[in-house]
Amino acid sequence: MSGTIVKVSGPLIVAEGMSDVQLYDVVQVSDKHLIGEVIELRDDKASIQVYEETAGLGPGEIVETTGAALSVELAPGLIESILMEFRGR
Repeated sequence: MSGTIVKVSGPLIVAEGMSDVQLYDVVQVSDKHLIGEVIELRDDKASIQVYEETAGLGPGEIVETTGAALSVELAPGLIESILMEFRGR
């Protein structure tokens, strides 16, 4: 599923034609394949938080959904240190 950028405002873009995406889906923006996340849906328009530099983006560029939610892989040592901090040692 793909849509088209209609507005760019800093790290926030609005794309139309995105009726099949879901909240928090990860998208790739433009031919630069910038990573973004859908943060609001209204009809077929999606507000997208782009996590990379948006300079040079403009209306008419393509936005494609990956169908996946944003995720990050954590190393076991990192998870352990977070849990120890959470438990207050």
